[in-house]
Amino acid sequence: MTVLLLVAATIVTFAQAEKEAQDFGPKAGDVGLGIDIVPIFDYVGKLLNNSVNGSLNQFAGETWDVNTGDAFMNPTASILVKYMVTDNIAARANIGIQHRFTKTLEYRQDDAAVFLDPLSEKEVIDTRISNRSGAAISLGAEYRRGYKRIQGYLGADLLYGFTKNADRYSYGNKITDINQTPSRPGAGFIVTPPVVNGDWTQTYVLEHYNQGHNQFLGVDLRLGVEFFLASNLSLGGEVAYYMYGKMGAQEWMKTEGWNATTGQLEERIETISPGNNAFELGTNNIGGKLYMMFYF
Repeated sequence: MTVLLLVAATIVTFAQAEKEAQDFGPKAGDVGLGIDIVPIFDYVGKLLNNSVNGSLNQFAGETWDVNTGDAFMNPTASILVKYMVTDNIAARANIGIQHRFTKTLEYRQDDAAVFLDPLSEKEVIDTRISNRSGAAISLGAEYRRGYKRIQGYLGADLLYGFTKNADRYSYGNKITDINQTPSRPGAGFIVTPPVVNGDWTQTYVLEHYNQGHNQFLGVDLRLGVEFFLASNLSLGGEVAYYMYGKMGAQEWMKTEGWNATTGQLEERIETISPGNNAFELGTNNIGGKLYMMFYF
């Protein structure tokens, strides 16, 4: 009798586990929120190798290339949302938004004080203010099917991204008729003017900016899989074949310099680039490359 009871209990337990296993995965009406975990692995790995200083941007990832200003169409600092239209079809959106403001200060000798006293150690401050703003957005749908804890999906998205950049400079030593080439930072601090006015003693940059936004537009096809650790919690990964184009905005520069001919301080605003376009296609991880999903 005891053996029969144990067998019966085992059968009931197994049947219950099978029934629960069949309940894994989202159902129509569920909403999923995804968190990309690749930046966490990158951060921990670099931290163990002493190759990062623990800064926030190292942990969260970047939406765009802070050096070129181009948007990454695979933002790691992003929000992945899914809505189950049916048990097998989901609408999805992935949004990464970022803005960065930096203010860089450097000491420079005070030319006026040195003119009055060559031994003077007084200093002035030069300032560079940089603004970087951008976003990458994808909207699409996916078809899902699977077995118990594992679900695969095939999807497609429309992609759009934009960036805008601006750098502004101010200098502690002003240009005057007596000091036409004041002590100012070199190329490591400012953008070297691409156009030098021949009438000016020296050309200095005041602003370097995009007149409009750099824009990115494209589509992708993606394959992915989710493994459910619990009924509403999964680990997922995906890869995409994408194509997108870049429509670059005009770049402008504001400069100043002392005109030796007129004997006046002058400013000039001119375009330095009509805007660069590009087209790219290939396989890549766009959005949630390796992520954790919570369904509600």
